[in-house]
Amino acid sequence: MDAIESLEELIEKLDHSDASNQGEILKKMNIPLSDFEAYASWDKDTYTRNCIYRTDEYEMILLCWKKGNETPIHGHDDQNCWLYQLEGELTEIRYEKMESGDLTEVNRLQLVPGKLTFMNAAMGYHKLNNDNDLRAMTLHVYVSPILSCEVFNDVKSAFEVKEMKYDTINGMAFSVAN
Repeated sequence: MDAIESLEELIEKLDHSDASNQGEILKKMNIPLSDFEAYASWDKDTYTRNCIYRTDEYEMILLCWKKGNETPIHGHDDQNCWLYQLEGELTEIRYEKMESGDLTEVNRLQLVPGKLTFMNAAMGYHKLNNDNDLRAMTLHVYVSPILSCEVFNDVKSAFEVKEMKYDTINGMAFSVAN
């Protein structure tokens, strides 16, 4: 397969592929950052979740990160998620839930542009953190749209179910539940 050089081409390939091929397709990405900028939105207090494309089989979300933005520790509700680092750098920290219920850090990755990672429920939990001075953008492709996930509540020291929401859909700014 040749390099994928536009967002439209990526969508076309994903639309006509089996879920088991998504990682191989994403590895072929050579899409200019400008293709994603029309979908980017930024918030001074938190990262944003911007839906680029969604079908019953998958969804493609652009996350935009300012310095210091981070997710809580979370799971993936039995969904497979590919994460492609588009711009900037993030730290991904993975956790395992022990029999006692405590979370233990098991891996720490530095994500740089062009890095592709994968996460699902069987792999445990993770969080993402923009601990760098520059903003960052990541592309997330979920094998099925993710409607909710377990999120660790630091105050209660327990997981809670959180409904997932978008900040924008197709570049239009508003917040709506999946």
